[in-house]
Amino acid sequence: MKAVTEAERSMTSHVARLYAIVTGVVGFFLAWAGVAARPWAPTAAQNPQVAALAARQRQVQLDSLRVRHIVDARWANYRRQLAARRAATAQTVAAAAPSVRVVNLPPLIVTRTS
Repeated sequence: MKAVTEAERSMTSHVARLYAIVTGVVGFFLAWAGVAARPWAPTAAQNPQVAALAARQRQVQLDSLRVRHIVDARWANYRRQLAARRAATAQTVAAAAPSVRVVNLPPLIVTRTS
């Protein structure tokens, strides 16, 4: 019989193959994550266009907060004026409403049966 070396025995072992495959797959995904992270790409502080864009975004957000404050104040004023208008209209309608009179009139047609 031929003597089997340690290297040949490890390649025929199913457990060793499984560990080698798992190690290869994990290594592949770690390398993939490292490349996807792009550590060589410039950061936002290094790019002046990105910095200008970030400053513009902050300015637009501040403007939107100011506009929202103005719109809320105008809506509050509108609601107050609307409530006052409705109250005035209700008073006018109540004052102009005629009083109700009940009148009993005789029937227009008198019918008699024989």
